[in-house]
This record gives sequence, C-alpha cells and structure tokens, in this order.
Amino acid sequence: MTEQGNPRTKEKILNSAVTFFAAKGFTETSIRELAADVGLNPASIYYHFPSKNAILEYLLEDFEKNISNTFFQEKLVDLEKNPTSDGILSCLMLVFPADKVDYYVKVLCVMLQEQYRNPYVRKVLIQSTISVAEEVVHEIVNKLIEFNVLSKNTNPDFWAKAHSSFLYTFSSRMALGIGDTSPEYAGMGMADMLKNLYDLMLKTCKA
Repeated sequence: MTEQGNPRTKEKILNSAVTFFAAKGFTETSIRELAADVGLNPASIYYHFPSKNAILEYLLEDFEKNISNTFFQEKLVDLEKNPTSDGILSCLMLVFPADKVDYYVKVLCVMLQEQYRNPYVRKVLIQSTISVAEEVVHEIVNKLIEFNVLSKNTNPDFWAKAHSSFLYTFSSRMALGIGDTSPEYAGMGMADMLKNLYDLMLKTCKA
C-alpha cells in the first residue's frame, strides 16, 4: 500500500478516520464525513490515500509495527516491586507507546469490529496482535517465576493461551454487538477481564 501527500494532513486524516471507524464502524463511515471533519473536500482525501481501504490498511500496518517494537523489557523488572494484577496490566499497556495508547485502542476496536468481514483485518488481529500478546504474557509469567512470586511449576503457555481466550471472548462480544462497542468500554471491559484472570493466576500459582 502506498500513500502520498503532506504528512500533517495525513495524520489528521488518520486521527479522524480511526475515531469514526471505532465509533460508527468502517463500512458505515464515508469519505465525505472524513473530509468534512478535517476541513478538506473528498477529492483531497483521495490525493493522500487512494481509497478508504487504503486508510484502514495503513492503520493496521502502523499498529503491527508499533505493537511489535514498543514492549520495554526493562519494565518487567518493576514486577518484582509490584507483583500484582495491576503490575501485570501495567506491563501489558507498554505494548503501545504511552502517548498513543488511546489512538491504538481505537485501532484495536476497529479490528475487533471488522475481523469477520475482512480477512486481512482478521489476519492482523490473530497473527500479530494475539501472537505478540502471548509472547508478552509468556515473558511476564517467566519473570514472576524468576522473582519467586509464582511456583516453578507454573506453565507460562497455559496462561498465555488463557490470555488469548479472553481476547477472543471479548472480540466475539464486540463482533456480535453485545453491549456498548465504544472504545472507552472496550478498554475498560478488557482490562476488567484480564485483571480477574491475573488475580486468579497469582492466587492459584503462588510460590
């Protein structure tokens, strides 16, 4: 996918697009709406991105690039000071750049909504998002074993897969339209489910 044009204008288009896509849905959002929101005419949007699909592809490519490069290993050490579900969630949040968490939560919301309509979205969600999350959870569990917070018999693979199951459950709920599908609810609901999961892990696998 290629795009052209002024970087600042592209950024405005992307910020508008991810907000509209997350709130209204990708299919329901029109190029005309995006153009009006950023103060351009529709033809100008096509100068920067050849289609609405190209905007979505750019968002997903950017998401993949950042989720795979921004997990900070040194932050795992903080788990020794705060070996709680809150500490674990704090590490998981570091998968995204701190100043763009809200932006990437919206991108994730779009993926959850579009995964069953768009094979490319589903591929990114499963192969990148889910697999990267499993790797991060695996590292977190191993670090907690190393800190003697969890028993040496704790199976990192089990809890990494459990984490994935929670993400799949959440994405299915979103796709079926069960409950509020806003990005704010998405972040809160997912955090609540994961907190319960890691509270259970810390209780049942305590060293």
